[in-house]
Amino acid sequence: MRVFIAIIVLIFSLQSWTKADDIKDFEIEGMSIGDSLLNFFSEDEIKKTFLYKSNEYYSFSSTKYSSENYDGIQFHVKNNDKTFTITAIEGVKLFQNNINECIRLKKTIVNELSSLFIDAKKIDDSGNHVYDPTGDSKFYRTSFFTSPEDKWSSIEVGCFDWSEKLEKRFGDKLTVGIKTQIFQKFTIEEAYK
Repeated sequence: MRVFIAIIVLIFSLQSWTKADDIKDFEIEGMSIGDSLLNFFSEDEIKKTFLYKSNEYYSFSSTKYSSENYDGIQFHVKNNDKTFTITAIEGVKLFQNNINECIRLKKTIVNELSSLFIDAKKIDDSGNHVYDPTGDSKFYRTSFFTSPEDKWSSIEVGCFDWSEKLEKRFGDKLTVGIKTQIFQKFTIEEAYK
């Protein structure tokens, strides 16, 4: 019963997205791309983690704004940006050794988003995660591109099934994310090369 209630709360929290005209209007726990991390954290709280082969962007994760919907929030910011502008934001729900439950919740969220974004271009993809050269880490992702003029900015729902070695670092998880055009292009064309 508790899982069902959490799913319903998560779905209802997405309802406000229907009123957004621009990807910057979408929010996760009251935060959106284009906002400054300094509106929510002090510089001392922001701990940079470089996840990509290129250090052009860093990641910052926090449980400060955890809720019933998310165990934490992950932010992506351009390195050396003095304004700490958020270029991607993801709500993270952890699923310790339970990827099947993650995939079930992802399907529920995707179905709800599909009914909200009827005209969006929807792309499903899955495969080996490029971060793990062993091929033992998998991803299952659905991306919604809400504007036909903007082929890069997206809203994404994904499950990440990390290898046993990487699960200790990242944890199997579901993410609901908003990504800007410039960050999305970076992850596809540069991040892992």
